[in-house]
Amino acid sequence: APWHIVFRYPYRLSIRRRVFMRKNRLGTWLRWLRATATLVFIAALCLAVAVLVIALIPGSPVTQELPAPALTGLHGVGGVTAGVAVDPSGWIPFTIHDPSLAQRLLDLLTVLPGLVLVAEIARRMANLLRGAQASDPFTADTARALVAVGKLTAFAGLGTWILSQIAQGVLSWTMLTSWVTFRPHQTPLGWLAVGLIFAAFGQILDRGVTMRAELDTVI
Repeated sequence: APWHIVFRYPYRLSIRRRVFMRKNRLGTWLRWLRATATLVFIAALCLAVAVLVIALIPGSPVTQELPAPALTGLHGVGGVTAGVAVDPSGWIPFTIHDPSLAQRLLDLLTVLPGLVLVAEIARRMANLLRGAQASDPFTADTARALVAVGKLTAFAGLGTWILSQIAQGVLSWTMLTSWVTFRPHQTPLGWLAVGLIFAAFGQILDRGVTMRAELDTVI
């Protein structure tokens, strides 16, 4: 019937228009995310080069927190009101004004690996988003790449944290007059949490791709 034909095509046109608008919105988000990842990559790389150059400059000061139990004379600290004292189990920052090359390199190891890892994660995410923007983002390759970034973030982040803690411990021992047991005062939970989120999104995306393939075979 003519009226049936008249109402069929506007309905199809509205569906196509909605799908087109959603694709445009997704493309906009992917562009912004890719630009952000690229910016983070460049910033982390520049910071890594900067701290490397500073560490190689003779006389560059080094700042390191030392455990309060290894220090003496903390009860005589002035400038605070009555009842206020230094936390006996806390950490207090100290600066070496003329550090040796070994001390500068140890300080470098507390920062540089983390910056390099952040740059590598951002680079991989930018490449992943570039591929998703150029083609279908909901693919098995994208899911595997996201899981790989999650594993890199978790395991390499844990290794970076361990390396930085060892470097801080050795640097602290070079600054103290007596031997003290160094206890880590930071946590790798940030690396592990971000890696878990990346891996979880990858697994969810992989499951969605499988369900879509199963649905296509049924239809």
